[in-house]
Amino acid sequence: MRHLLAFRRGISGTQKAFFATLFLSLALIGCDTNSCILIVSDPGGSGGTISGNGPNCSLSTTTVSMRIASSLPPPAPEGQPRIQHVFVTVESIEANPDATADENSPDWQELAPNLSKEPVQLDLLARAADSCAPNISERVSVPADAYRQLRLRLSSNQPDTTDPVLQQNSCGSAAFNCVVTSDGNIKPLVLDRDLSQIQISSQQITGALFRISPESPLNLKIEFNPQSSHFIPTDAAVQLVPVFTAAAQSPCESISVADR
Repeated sequence: MRHLLAFRRGISGTQKAFFATLFLSLALIGCDTNSCILIVSDPGGSGGTISGNGPNCSLSTTTVSMRIASSLPPPAPEGQPRIQHVFVTVESIEANPDATADENSPDWQELAPNLSKEPVQLDLLARAADSCAPNISERVSVPADAYRQLRLRLSSNQPDTTDPVLQQNSCGSAAFNCVVTSDGNIKPLVLDRDLSQIQISSQQITGALFRISPESPLNLKIEFNPQSSHFIPTDAAVQLVPVFTAAAQSPCESISVADR
C-alpha cells in the first residue's frame, strides 16, 4: 500500500494528464478499430505527446528534405586513375516501418513522388558549400510512423521508351549511372547482383529509425560512404557494392569536421 501511495505522489500533474489522455485514446481505439494514434515519449519528465490520425490511419502531410552526398572521396587504387565523380540517377526514395520487410512489402511509402516523372541525377562525390542544403525536398503525405528502412531506386542504364528522360545527362551516352575518373574516362555504373535499388537497413540508420510526424518537417541526411564501399572495375563497367547511412537531423546543422 505504501508503494502505491509513493507512486501516486511521484507522478506530476502533467504526467497524470498524459496517462489520462493515453488511457482515453486506448479506450477510443477499442471503440473504433480504424483509428490510430502516434505516441512520442519524453523520458525527460513531461510524459510525452499523443496525436491522433483519422480513420484508417489517415496520411500525414509533411515536408521531407534529403541530402544525398558523401564526405570523403574513394581511395585511388595504386597505379590507376582516381574516381572523381559517381553519378546516380534517382527515380524513387521509399521508407518502410518494418525493419525486416522485403522488397515486395505493401508498406513501402514514397518520400519523393515527383522523381518518378523527373528523376534527379546526383554526384555522390559532389562537395557543396552548404553541407546541410538538401538536394531533394518535397511536400508529401505519408502515414505518421517510425520508419526503419530506406531504399533508393535508380534509373536503368537501358531504359525503355516509357521512362522519363533526363534533361541533362552527365554520363553522356554511356548510361544514366556512371563513374568518371581523373583521366576523363566514363564507365557505366552497375550495382551488385544487377540490382536497381540501394537498400539502407535499420543498422545503417542512426538510432535504428526516424520518425514522420504530422506537419513536422523531416530532414534526412543520406550519406554515401565510399571508403567502405567497393568499386570493382570490369571491361564494360564499374560494379559498385555501396554502403550508405542515414540520419534525421536539424534543418541546418553546423558543418562537422568530416564535412570540411
